[in-house]
Amino acid sequence: MKNIEAPKGLIVDLITPLSDTGDLDSKGLDSILNRLLPHCSAVLLSGPNMGEGRALKEDIRRELFESALTSVQGKIPLFFWITEKTPEDVEALLASLEDTINSFHYEGQVFWVDSPLYYHSNRDLADYYRSLVSKTRHPFILHNDPDLIKSLNKSIKRNNIRTNIIRDLCGINNIKALLFTGSLARVHNYQKSLSNVAGFRIYDGNEIRFLEHPSMNGVLSMGANIVPGLWAGIVRSSLGSLQDDDGMDYTVNQILESGALLRDLIKIYNKSPLWMIKNALFDLKLISSPACAHAVERIDEQQTLISFLLEHNIA
Repeated sequence: MKNIEAPKGLIVDLITPLSDTGDLDSKGLDSILNRLLPHCSAVLLSGPNMGEGRALKEDIRRELFESALTSVQGKIPLFFWITEKTPEDVEALLASLEDTINSFHYEGQVFWVDSPLYYHSNRDLADYYRSLVSKTRHPFILHNDPDLIKSLNKSIKRNNIRTNIIRDLCGINNIKALLFTGSLARVHNYQKSLSNVAGFRIYDGNEIRFLEHPSMNGVLSMGANIVPGLWAGIVRSSLGSLQDDDGMDYTVNQILESGALLRDLIKIYNKSPLWMIKNALFDLKLISSPACAHAVERIDEQQTLISFLLEHNIA
């Protein structure tokens, strides 16, 4: 089997565009993806946060995957969050998505993103994954997010994957990367533990932290839904490539200015990211509705975000 490495760079935590009736807005999805493709290294579909994977109906998740395969056509890797409430449900979804890939004769790269502590403890986790990875030819990306696990309101001993467990998991051939949200101290422990694992990626799931301490692998960004070019420039600079797609060099001042703009933008939408970003995309006529799959906090300052985008000409 060909050894596939996870991509480096900007990973977009893609929103799932929905109609007012809760159906998938396939046209909106296509519009967003076409806008993102020149700028990002991959997109995360059905993610637990911006993608609303926890609230999407099963048929919507499958339709989302099918529509993305059609839109992207192998131009960039697709990350898809496969986490469910039980291991049996994860395996059933995985089998269904594998069938979809086969029926589409899709030859692009697909990575399965999984938050294991959502449905499985740290105990015997490596054994579980040795079995799971054998059921697919596509590689896995682990997702560590203590806030996601806390939201379950269960009596769980640990909200993070243990460092020694991470080391064991990354010894499994088809596990290629980690999407990390959590403390800086913990990610440093993970990095030390995995320093000898060639080609393994750790993506930062915290936008502000990435701006202050950019990693060498990339970032999972929700803001890139609305300003993909701005985020792409910052991420390329952190990876040592200071040239944009048109061959123009980024100066240090431009990088600093872009970073300051992104910090100001994050302060605005962080009050209710999903609500504000979906509304911005709706106002920009990229999606048909700002509808969400679950109840979200509605912020009265929505126009502040649009005004900021237009004022700085970054929409």
